Amino acid sequence: MLAVIVLIAIAATVTAVSLHGRSRGQLQAAAQGVAAGLRDTRTRAMATGKPQWFSVDLRAHSYTVPGRDPRGLPAAAAVHVESAAEAGEQPGIARIGYFPDGSSSGGNITLSEARRSSRVDVDWLTGAVTVSNGVPQ
Repeated sequence: MLAVIVLIAIAATVTAVSLHGRSRGQLQAAAQGVAAGLRDTRTRAMATGKPQWFSVDLRAHSYTVPGRDPRGLPAAAAVHVESAAEAGEQPGIARIGYFPDGSSSGGNITLSEARRSSRVDVDWLTGAVTVSNGVPQ
């Protein structure tokens, strides 16, 4: 009987650790997806010679890259966007713009859960995109 209780405890621990790691992986994967979308938007702006806008729909919990279908963000993640770009005509839509020379409006997108976060930064001068992981503040 004691052996069965020990096995149940071990199984519960392994399951809890597994679920915790998967959630963290989803958050990091989503941040990497956002970063890739931002880089794609920059490339499109440079290739077309026209400004392009990466949009985050805060209500639908999704983001859109020009010329592509919207992509969802993890449902459990809080999304925060800081951008110098004007909000546009639609409330709840945050945008980061790229210009033909590769520069951008700049900003950052933070995805956070209980004790972890991933932040995607966009440098306004170069348009460079970086991802950092840490603890939400």
